[in-house]
Amino acid sequence: MRVVRLILILFVGGLLTYLTYKMKYQTFFFEAIIWFGLILIGMLIFVWTVFKDIQLFKTEKRFSNFGLTLLSILFIAIILALEIQINNNFNKPTLLKVFYDGDYNGTGIDFKTDGTYIFDNSAIGLSDYSYGTYKIDGNKIIMDKDTIDNLTNLKYLEIRDKQIVEGKAELYLVQVDRLGNVIERSDEYRVTIDNRKK
Repeated sequence: MRVVRLILILFVGGLLTYLTYKMKYQTFFFEAIIWFGLILIGMLIFVWTVFKDIQLFKTEKRFSNFGLTLLSILFIAIILALEIQINNNFNKPTLLKVFYDGDYNGTGIDFKTDGTYIFDNSAIGLSDYSYGTYKIDGNKIIMDKDTIDNLTNLKYLEIRDKQIVEGKAELYLVQVDRLGNVIERSDEYRVTIDNRKK
């Protein structure tokens, strides 16, 4: 039975650790259901392991009997540490946030106040995240990469007013070349959060 518990702990703990790490780079719509199931199974295995280890310790009186319990706790600690790191990264203060709506897909860039960004390329319930750094000078942004995921010409960006209706303009982030000319057939990202003046 101890071998069965070890295999289950390694399988479920390893899978949860991998899924937690993967959350930094990709999420999908039905992920919560998978997480709920794995966490429930993991909790049952953990309770079963602790119970069995305590029973074994009562008969053998050796602290090594708690090896599987300690392994389970190690997996829990690693998963929590990864989760905290990912959440801290996503929850850093936002300087500027933009979004391009492409109907069934979309692209968002969250420019953080510390000079980093999170690039979210999403389509039908699936999001791919990329990370990098940027420099901002007024309305001009220079990215560390020109190509992210399947999108190109992202090195130079500029925030500009765009006339939506008569007398009403909104801020958009546009792709420009090194000289500031708008690149033809490029995406325009609507500014959804602007904390530059605060």
